[in-house]
Amino acid sequence: MNIKKFLYTTTAVVLAVVALASPASAALTTSSHSFTDVGDRYAKAVDFLYAVELINGKSPTKFGTNDPLTRGDAAVILANTLFSTIENPKDAGFKDLNTRVRASVNALAEVGIVSGVTPTEFQPGAPLSRGAMAKFLSLAFELEEYQQQTPFSDVGGVFKPYIESLYGAQITAGKTPSTYGTHTQITRGEFANLLYKTIETTTDWLYYPEVADVKVTTVTSTTVTLTEPALADYTATEIADFLEFMVILEDGTEVPVEPTSFKLSADRLVLTIGHTKQNLTGKAGHFVVSDFDISFESPFNFKLK
Repeated sequence: MNIKKFLYTTTAVVLAVVALASPASAALTTSSHSFTDVGDRYAKAVDFLYAVELINGKSPTKFGTNDPLTRGDAAVILANTLFSTIENPKDAGFKDLNTRVRASVNALAEVGIVSGVTPTEFQPGAPLSRGAMAKFLSLAFELEEYQQQTPFSDVGGVFKPYIESLYGAQITAGKTPSTYGTHTQITRGEFANLLYKTIETTTDWLYYPEVADVKVTTVTSTTVTLTEPALADYTATEIADFLEFMVILEDGTEVPVEPTSFKLSADRLVLTIGHTKQNLTGKAGHFVVSDFDISFESPFNFKLK
């Protein structure tokens, strides 16, 4: 699985990209929570991650900034970041997962991001180490290309390449100039900072197509004009996966559209979708296409005259 391309299609990270890259970020990073234990060191990360619904507190007034982050909580937060929805992930074989974390852990395990402490135990209630955190983030965001030798004297074993990736990407500078704290427990505040920094660092390769216009051309075909050409390594189907399609009939009935074919124009500016399952013969209303930010409508009237 290409994790980068997988990330492109997730709601949570798209929210992150838009917020970090646009003037609207000021609104998103203005504190909207009621946590009383988030100081200046963690405020920017916690405010942002809470605003885009990637994290919650331990209570309405406590984030638990200095509390150890458990392996289960880390899995839930990371799954929230990577997946817009989780549907029936393959059972990873861990016998100690509760209902709250089961789907998240299984989904992450299925794409190779997390593994258990043993083949049958994930140990969701155990504190997450800084080394394991490096592995989670490095694999989830494909940071291998940043790998660089560190000055840390306590880096070795299975976590070494992942720590080197975070260090090379300038996501972490370690606990001290010479120690990373590989086996030290990571706090919830520290994890928030590192996740936020990782999202911020990797936004240069995140992509999301934007719609400029929509036109229903036949009873089974609609064109979607983009604001700029689709990236060269994306197929028409993958571009369509970013968008939502719906028909609103003149009586107000909403009908989700499942495209049956996809085609990009030579200049990669126009996406044409076929929708034979939602044939519009004899119908009138509006065809709606939504990107992340806005919805576009095209009126149609194919009533028999």
